[in-house]
Amino acid sequence: MFLAAQNDSIITDHKSRFTENLIELGDLYCFSDPTFQSGKVMFSSVQNVAEYYTRLNSSLFPEVTGRTADFYAFLNSLPVLQKENLVRMFAFYEKQLDAGFKKAGLPIELKYIAPAISGLNQNAIGENGTAGIWQLTHFQAVLNGLQVSQLIDERFCPELSTRAFTAVMKQNFATFKTPELAVLGYLYGNTKVKNAISFAGENASLTEILRYLPESATLFIAAFQATAVFLEVNRFKSDADPLAKKVVPDTVRITRQIHFQQISKVFEIPLNQLEFLNPQYRFSIVPVKGKYSKLTVPDGYWDDFVLLQDSVYNAFDSSLFQLTTQKIEYPPAPGRQYTGEPVKNLQIEGKTKIKYTLQGGDVLGVIAEKYDVEVEDLKYWNNISNERKIQAGKNLDIFVDNDKAVFYSGNQQVQKQKEVKTSVPAQLQQNTTLAVFQEVNNGKKVEHIVKNGESPFTIAKKYDGVTPEDILKWNNIDDARKIQIGQKLIVYQR
Repeated sequence: MFLAAQNDSIITDHKSRFTENLIELGDLYCFSDPTFQSGKVMFSSVQNVAEYYTRLNSSLFPEVTGRTADFYAFLNSLPVLQKENLVRMFAFYEKQLDAGFKKAGLPIELKYIAPAISGLNQNAIGENGTAGIWQLTHFQAVLNGLQVSQLIDERFCPELSTRAFTAVMKQNFATFKTPELAVLGYLYGNTKVKNAISFAGENASLTEILRYLPESATLFIAAFQATAVFLEVNRFKSDADPLAKKVVPDTVRITRQIHFQQISKVFEIPLNQLEFLNPQYRFSIVPVKGKYSKLTVPDGYWDDFVLLQDSVYNAFDSSLFQLTTQKIEYPPAPGRQYTGEPVKNLQIEGKTKIKYTLQGGDVLGVIAEKYDVEVEDLKYWNNISNERKIQAGKNLDIFVDNDKAVFYSGNQQVQKQKEVKTSVPAQLQQNTTLAVFQEVNNGKKVEHIVKNGESPFTIAKKYDGVTPEDILKWNNIDDARKIQIGQKLIVYQR
């Protein structure tokens, strides 16, 4: 009874978030522009959803779930305008996605993931901090070349986020045996999927593996299948002249920090149009990284901007650049003693406490993914206020599900056996992670000073054989956003 109620709650939450995304989608500037996707949506429907999906012969999730028809009925029940907006926006992206996935050697059915998880709302934000039409995580974005900072988040740019999504999927297709597992690894983390495979057995079916993944995984498959059917049945018919010249926005260079309101004031361009064309600038502020930043403006404004850019910069108001951000803190632990000391006598119903010994180079994000827990929970259980100050050799308390305690405890035993066999020199037991890598890495040590606009991804590209993950490990950095201009980073060239 409890599980049924829990499942119903998950379904309700998913449909609610999907509806919210469609409402936000309808608020985008493009739908108030009569020149955007001029044409008509041709509505239709099918009676047998399972049969229609099977005829699509999709290489992704070919077996129809029991919930697919229900989610298809939900899509059909949406207000007409919301359905029109979804179909119209999908038609806007479809050809580009098909071409991009074909070029990358990936199945074109991947194009249905974005509408299924975000409703193609470029400003969508997931409950776990995922963002954009592909709901990329912070690390998926940064490790694949996107910039994510307080003022810029390129996950919200459909073009850039699609590149990152494609890169992640190419990696996952090489990692997992089936396309389905590659997609689930993208959505739920590769470690979580690998753990599910370990629980279910190496040759287990997808149905068996899904038992060890969150309930929302099965719901995603249903949403994916229903969305594919919905977008195949309902099509957009353009009435634009196919021979007419395509209107493409202009791109201008910004050499000084600027606010959208300055541009809007001088050129009378609607603010929401600038926001639609430049969703990566989160506070309507365009910061300058390096010599210049790029700004997209409507077609025909390039000449005007070059001519009147001094007027734009002079339309300055310091109040436009005062950001107010809400500080969110995790609630204090019960019986808290002092930072760094685990919570005394903490017990959680249905959970078993295990001990994890920190190794050199460990970061909380990786540990959390390995044990299928949240970073904030790790910090709460162990009273950690600054995750950059965790030390090798210290123990962490981790609470895992009772039925998985033996498996995760086994991970610890394997780790201890590896430590014994490795025969680590005494000097490597120091607290500083850098000291570990100075002793064990055979590469040439280089000191890199972080420059404006650099990220672990761009830095790694400058050194042969170095990955963004290497840079984070070597410098004991758990959050790529925390590197600062002028900071010295250790890099080992191979």
